[in-house]
Amino acid sequence: MKAFTVYQPYAYAIVAGLKGYETRPRRTHIRGRVAVHAGKGKPQFVSMPVSIALPESAVLHYGAVLGMVEIVDCVPVEDLIGKLSERERVLGDYTPGRFAWVLKNPVMFDRPIPVRGFQGWWNWENEQ
Repeated sequence: MKAFTVYQPYAYAIVAGLKGYETRPRRTHIRGRVAVHAGKGKPQFVSMPVSIALPESAVLHYGAVLGMVEIVDCVPVEDLIGKLSERERVLGDYTPGRFAWVLKNPVMFDRPIPVRGFQGWWNWENEQ
C-alpha cells in the first residue's frame, strides 16, 4: 500500500476526518486508499489556530502509521478559495500554485503502528 508521511498535528487531523485536503507543492496522480504516517519530527512552527482546530482529547503519536484515507482527486488550491471552512484554512497551505489532494473516508487505527517513514511516497508493507 502506498503511504505518505506528514507532520503532526496534521496527520491526526487527516485520519480523524478534520482535514479534507492535504496541500502540497506538487500534484499527485495516486488515487485510492493510502496509509497516513505521522513523522517523528515536529514542524518548526504550528500556528495557534491549528492547535485550536483539534479536540482537547487528541493524542498525537509520532513515527507511526495512524490510519488510512482515500485520495479521490487533486486540484489546484485556487479552485478551493472561497469554499473552505475556517478549520480547513488553518490546517493547510493554500498559497497559489500549490495543489490540494482531496481526501475522503478517513480511518483512524485503534493503535498506531510504529514504522519508519520516508519523504515522498513510499510502500508500507504492514497492511491491516
